[in-house]
Amino acid sequence: MIDYKNIYFIGIGGIGMSALARMFKGQGISVSGSDASESDVTKGLQDIGVQVNLQQIVENIDQETDCVVYTTAIPDSNPELMEARLRDIPIYTYAQMLGKVSSEFETVAVSGTHGKTTTTAMIASALHGSNKKPNVIVGSLLPEYKSNYIKGGEKEEMGDILITEACEYKRSFLNLNPKHVVITNIEEDHLDYYNDLSDIQNAFMDLVDKTPEDGKIICDPSSKNLTPIVEKYPEKIIDYRNFIDKVPQLKVLGEHNRINAAATLALVSVYSDNQGADDELLDGAIKGLGNFKGTWRRLQARGENENRALLYDDYAHHPEEIKAGVNALRENFLDKKLVIFFQPHLYSRTKKLFNDFVTAFSEKDKTDQSKISELYLLPIYAAREPADSEITSDKLAEEISENVSFKVEALPDFETAAKIATEKDAEYVVVTMGAGDVYQILDLVKTR
Repeated sequence: MIDYKNIYFIGIGGIGMSALARMFKGQGISVSGSDASESDVTKGLQDIGVQVNLQQIVENIDQETDCVVYTTAIPDSNPELMEARLRDIPIYTYAQMLGKVSSEFETVAVSGTHGKTTTTAMIASALHGSNKKPNVIVGSLLPEYKSNYIKGGEKEEMGDILITEACEYKRSFLNLNPKHVVITNIEEDHLDYYNDLSDIQNAFMDLVDKTPEDGKIICDPSSKNLTPIVEKYPEKIIDYRNFIDKVPQLKVLGEHNRINAAATLALVSVYSDNQGADDELLDGAIKGLGNFKGTWRRLQARGENENRALLYDDYAHHPEEIKAGVNALRENFLDKKLVIFFQPHLYSRTKKLFNDFVTAFSEKDKTDQSKISELYLLPIYAAREPADSEITSDKLAEEISENVSFKVEALPDFETAAKIATEKDAEYVVVTMGAGDVYQILDLVKTR
């Protein structure tokens, strides 16, 4: 499939990068790479024999290296990347290499502004429940596999199929050539790249344009943001709302996860029809969904602190994701107070969706009571962006405070947050939220 023998990954600790590294390692290719810091992901790679360098220096690109894959977060000035270019070693971005890999498979692209990681993982669990074993690349770690890549089985077990998360940022999902596309939803996001909602819709349209005549689009056709796609391809649409009633009792929280599960069953139905074994395959998928335990950092239960407060961590970093997470927790813990530690992700997202963040945290329940009891904001996680003094967590906290009656405070660091989390007792559910490293707050809290 891949004709390289020694592949080097710059930024190997990234969730997608590490999945590809695992895949190639399993195929007998020599894999190594580098990252700026050690993490659970890099440790996991080292456990399977991948060399991970924590210094990014020229010497890491040795004479055996015949391919380099890098994440776009890596600057052009990176010494390893510069060395690879100097020596004319074939170089791919993560998205380009994923596209190269997917060209060898019948690919299912799981896309959407929210929910694509969980839906991809659910598809894996559902199909494995039917004794089907596709290749799966997911944007999180799956506890039962201790990995973000699942190796496919034999051809009759769907080993010739790739289920992959398809990221819309910078239109990277257009590197894929999908047979089928799942669209969980389309919302405004990544506005540091896209101009507006219309620009985002056009990107998704370009993705579904790549599906063949017999390809399917699994989505909610009633969503106004999907109207252009539904109008152009009505014959390809499979409405995942028709599968809501088939969703079993789930172990993961929230109505949004029932919707993700419905999208999963809708995708499985495509293969049920093709194989002429509708009931058997779908029944196995329903069983698999019932056993699904969630993924890393998606409303993940982190135990209890020493005072019996429940601890949860969630990747939510967009206003709609925050609403879904808060609603799920409120529905399941009606008798408890909800404390959230939120770390905004990106200056650009925080600035452009500022009012939406205020609204998300200010929502009330049917009895006109606030859903949140305490909200603490950590400094903005810059990720790929330079600092922007025009937007801060303090400003967001101040604006939210003017719209709510509960305590809202901007905190300087994780240590301060951990101290507050440690003091909460059994009356509370404590949640860290954000796409950065906010989960590390709970690493500082002693658990039972």
